[in-house]
Amino acid sequence: MKKIIALTISAALFVFLGSQLVPAAQQQFPGLEQQQSLFKTVTPQEAKNLIESRKDMLLIDVRGQDELSEGYIEGSTLMPLWAIIKGTQRPPQDKPILLICAVGGRSLALGQLMSKNGWNEVYNLKGGISAWKEAELPLKY
Repeated sequence: MKKIIALTISAALFVFLGSQLVPAAQQQFPGLEQQQSLFKTVTPQEAKNLIESRKDMLLIDVRGQDELSEGYIEGSTLMPLWAIIKGTQRPPQDKPILLICAVGGRSLALGQLMSKNGWNEVYNLKGGISAWKEAELPLKY
């Protein structure tokens, strides 16, 4: 049931974000639609390898504060999706970013939007923290 709710919220957010932020970003940064960018969904093991090999990689957890009790990846920064939508927090555009959420839906929608609007290198953790746990990778609590 949690996954269905998360996927429904993700789809709604994707539609909302696309309709609200894309035109604004294109007005603020003309020519963004022509930029080449990398957006890729990676498995937990691929994400772990990226984290270990790319010291400049930023880990951004887009869940809410209350969801951190499920565990978080060491070195990640909490930047709730709603804070990004409202513009109170903004991920840097000049560093590679791994987006993390609960099951991969919110981070997927946000990553697609970011890659179309000026972020050059964005990764999505497939399956989110749930998949990270299933892969028995380390979490902090």
